[in-house]
Amino acid sequence: HPSDTAWMMKEPKITIIIPCYNSEKWIEQCAMSCLNQTYESVEVIAVDNESSDKTVAILGDIKKKSPELIISSAKNIYPNCWDEAREEGLRLMTGDYVMTIGSDDYIDLEYVDKCMSVMLSAPDKIKALQTPIQGMQQRGEEFVSAGIIQHSYKSKEQFKKLCLTKCPVNTPSVIYSAELYHNGLLKTKPEVYGGAADYDLYCNLVDNDVFIYPFPQWLGFYYRWHPDQATWNVHKENRNYDVEIQKYWRDKWKM
Repeated sequence: HPSDTAWMMKEPKITIIIPCYNSEKWIEQCAMSCLNQTYESVEVIAVDNESSDKTVAILGDIKKKSPELIISSAKNIYPNCWDEAREEGLRLMTGDYVMTIGSDDYIDLEYVDKCMSVMLSAPDKIKALQTPIQGMQQRGEEFVSAGIIQHSYKSKEQFKKLCLTKCPVNTPSVIYSAELYHNGLLKTKPEVYGGAADYDLYCNLVDNDVFIYPFPQWLGFYYRWHPDQATWNVHKENRNYDVEIQKYWRDKWKM
């Protein structure tokens, strides 16, 4: 099959976007885990979202050692939300695939290699992939495993049904084909849904016939739980975005 040979000849590039906001405690571990991937064709873009701590200085130090790191910035418009920073990263990316990792998370050095071998096993079919994540909980000074979080569904219909009860996607683990971005399908609505805008994005993707493949095994993604993370702060906003999103799509899908 000629297209298979083409994929083998040119290793597709993956862009990893790291939106950063007051991440001085974690950013070095996160950035280095992305920069040191065993997969060869990786572009790492860190986008600062108006941090007031030492995040930008730490990124500068990392760039001295790893000049391939791309650093940019974006205005912090929507609270508890990485969309402005991600949008800037998407604008700058040159990859064939793209993922966005939280600046407080990190990945095993073979994570991208493993994910890409899954995606490239059927590049015409798999345009989006999610993997299980390992929660890391703070115990004193250390972070320890808090178990694996994963989602399972077999079809677009099953995915839609799940979307009407909860968000069935591990957001930071999703790898997309960049063509989804170029076709306008990765646009989010943070002005409407704040930090929950990704949940609405997944509903919109399945509405546009894009299936996010749920890989059943953990491939090396570590998701850190801590009091400062945006997820908790969204819950403190006293606005139930989930219910709003579910209502919108229930009405649209007439389910």
